[in-house]
Amino acid sequence: MNLQAEKLNILQTIMSTDDESLIRDVKAFLSDRKTDWFDELSNEQQKDVLEGIAQADNGQTVTHAEAVKLFGKWGLK
Repeated sequence: MNLQAEKLNILQTIMSTDDESLIRDVKAFLSDRKTDWFDELSNEQQKDVLEGIAQADNGQTVTHAEAVKLFGKWGLK
């Protein structure tokens, strides 16, 4: 996907329309849009999160009790 071309197409559509409801919809969408926390992470942090999700999807997890045993020795309970 050519992002610049897509943006230009969207702008052209908005600029050429007389459809007030479309303008209201676009305005509402843009004002309500929230940045996803994942997008605010560094590339390294995103990689780590995705790796953790992949591990969980593959069943590579530990129970809460196992985690408490493992990290309890550092005073984390």
